[in-house]
Amino acid sequence: MDKDTPEITTSERMEDAKLPFWRKRRYHVVVMIFLGFIFLYTLRVNLSVAVVAMTQTRNVTLEDGTVVEEQGFDWNSKQQGLILSAYFYGSITTHLLGGYLGTRFGGHLVFGISVVVCSVMDLLMPVLAKSHLALFVAARIIQGIFGGISFPSVMAIWSKWAPVYERSSMGNVTYTGIYIGGIIALLLSGVLAVKWGWESIFYFFGSLSFLWYIVWIFVVKASPEVDPFITDAEKRYILSSLGDSKKGKDIVHPWKDIFTSAPVWAIIVADLTAMWGTFTLLTQLPMFLSDTLHFDMDTTGIMSSIPYIALVCMLFVAGFLADWIQVKGYLRTGQIRRYFTGIPYLLQMVFMFLTAYTTNPTLCVVFITIGTAVGAFPWSGYVVSGLDIAPSHVSVITGFCGTLSTLAGIISPTLMGFIVTDKTREQWQIVFYISAGIYLFGAIFSLIFISGKLQPWAKIDQEKLALKKLEALSDEKN
Repeated sequence: MDKDTPEITTSERMEDAKLPFWRKRRYHVVVMIFLGFIFLYTLRVNLSVAVVAMTQTRNVTLEDGTVVEEQGFDWNSKQQGLILSAYFYGSITTHLLGGYLGTRFGGHLVFGISVVVCSVMDLLMPVLAKSHLALFVAARIIQGIFGGISFPSVMAIWSKWAPVYERSSMGNVTYTGIYIGGIIALLLSGVLAVKWGWESIFYFFGSLSFLWYIVWIFVVKASPEVDPFITDAEKRYILSSLGDSKKGKDIVHPWKDIFTSAPVWAIIVADLTAMWGTFTLLTQLPMFLSDTLHFDMDTTGIMSSIPYIALVCMLFVAGFLADWIQVKGYLRTGQIRRYFTGIPYLLQMVFMFLTAYTTNPTLCVVFITIGTAVGAFPWSGYVVSGLDIAPSHVSVITGFCGTLSTLAGIISPTLMGFIVTDKTREQWQIVFYISAGIYLFGAIFSLIFISGKLQPWAKIDQEKLALKKLEALSDEKN
């Protein structure tokens, strides 16, 4: 038994194991969050392809037979960089707020609101873009404001629903939705733009996301205690696993301890590292492939999605591998969190350098694909470390972390806009060199400071916890 994790009785495990997986409510929550992330990230990523279609120059034949060039929007590289980074100007303001709201009012409410507001903004995008650039950017900022509260709110959901030995696998299954959403957006956006115009990109993804929200409000509940459809066996198993779980309104966050904790800062640095690499590729890869490899619209979307297809496949492997290693006792929780974060970052640094140096289109895509795929392992590392070190405070830690890591989403596209002014390979190489350096720093910091132990400032009075369990059991018997 890992001394860093709460103890679960054999009888509780056996009772839960007897239930068929399709009856377990925590897996219903997993599926809905998974779908929610898919739709949220289609709304977030579709602009990466849409902006290429919106600024593309095409030949148009006039009534008299004259062929002229026509461009939908004559935005320069700096304006495009502003558009791509606008989402993060909004999200940086709400990550910490999302953590607080998730703890205070319930992550299920906050996550649902996040997706539905972003969907409404996407439906308005075509009208706003044709009206004024400022309105278009403002809509993206609003999407960022509400998108920023999504990830911390999900951590609040996990603090109520995720048993300790399923955190990596449950988390990774849902987080695959992030990249599947990106893949879907990259694959379909180009096709939609070619067949029905760039406006169809926003209408299509906005409508589907709104429909998801209607289902969400009926399916997902705040916690096992208030879910009318959960079995007693599953409820006991989950509650016994949540070591220091408390009612959100009763939690007092030790802000000074959180802000001065080395393991918390390790999560922040690791997330900043991951987000820089993700935002560099996810938001700028279509432009890179178009500028340096001269792919057309359909091919750009397909080639941009390949690295994330590989990442999704690896996420399932990484999550179950981490849980298996932990259950078998081959590595302690802290070791899993450190190794699954630091070592992949070193590999990603290597593949960033290889991508910068190669001039072969096939090798370029291969290097980007491998480098992106190994990024699956940190999702079983630093991402769930917050649940290990402070389950009751994980949503605010995630919010604090997300606030700072969002700087990557602001700086990376903006910096690209100033560096890649002539769209040359040499200019794009600078972008990859910067990313490689950030991966190196993140790897070293993660291997030293990431932890899997419950922190002293996150522990609650064990006598009160035991008393609450006895009271709960007494209520069930009565």
